[in-house]
Amino acid sequence: MRLALAFVILAAIVAAAPADAGLRPLKITIAAKSPLYAPYFIALDKGYYAEEGLDAQLIELAGGVATPALLSGTVDVSTSAASALGAIMRRAPLKVVYTMADRLPDQLWASRPALKTLTDLKGLTVGVASRGDSYEIALRSALEGAGLPQDWVGYTPLGFAASVRLAALISGSLPAVMITPISLAPARAGGSLDKCCHLMIDFVKSLRLPYTGAVVSDRLLRDDPKTVEGFLRATIKGVRYALALEPQTEAVLEKHNPGMDPQVIAEGYRETVPTMTKIGTASDDLILIDLKARAATLGMDPKSLPPISDIYDYTLTRKVTAALDASGWQPTP
Repeated sequence: MRLALAFVILAAIVAAAPADAGLRPLKITIAAKSPLYAPYFIALDKGYYAEEGLDAQLIELAGGVATPALLSGTVDVSTSAASALGAIMRRAPLKVVYTMADRLPDQLWASRPALKTLTDLKGLTVGVASRGDSYEIALRSALEGAGLPQDWVGYTPLGFAASVRLAALISGSLPAVMITPISLAPARAGGSLDKCCHLMIDFVKSLRLPYTGAVVSDRLLRDDPKTVEGFLRATIKGVRYALALEPQTEAVLEKHNPGMDPQVIAEGYRETVPTMTKIGTASDDLILIDLKARAATLGMDPKSLPPISDIYDYTLTRKVTAALDASGWQPTP
């Protein structure tokens, strides 16, 4: 019922969006207006999409709805690549064409002093937002890297409200919780965090994974590669702008998040920048670690996974980044 309602709302949004004459409409879903998605707003505001002949329409939509919308042709691009991978691993006709971030801005915090390493978590439960989410994938990937079995820990879904996970951590109702650093700000300000808990793993420093990026249908990639290439060129320019120009990027985020505390935006920007990749791709080694972790959450035999070339196609991203590098293109304020 919720998915059907989401499609009704999405259809209304898409139908109401005006198209610029002479430009090819391109419907792009974003999961949030957070700093991770700043490059898309930058590409829109700076006219990078328009330069490619695209009338980009950014539609805020959760990944769980964006993937079915992409499959139905309701939208053209989903930027929730991680959410689409489960469907692609089950042979959905989609491809990840771009990886924007290859690190996760997440942390694992413990409420028990004795918990220092992953080994100490044997048989315990870790709080995540939802089963199979990026938090769980990160921890499963860390277990894989440490040579520990996938059933070393259990997972308790606490919902997407960071305040709930923070409360579970501080109260000690769970031995460990996955959370983003910016969500810890209220507890840090009140002084309660350091009294009860400690950081176990900072994933932005210790783990590389293809975190988020762009997904398109096989049909669009086959029938209209020019549109996909234009989208990628404009988006990659947006990424390079975000990496190079902090005050200007924060100004873009403030524009699209009216009323949000500029300090929160600034902190979010500084947490996000280290996760972004300038080249827009991830290595096969990183991809395989991620796919194995996802297979475990889906109950799939890793040996049954499609080849990487059936899931990822970086051909156009490599072409675009090489051309931008050769041209010496630099963002301007």
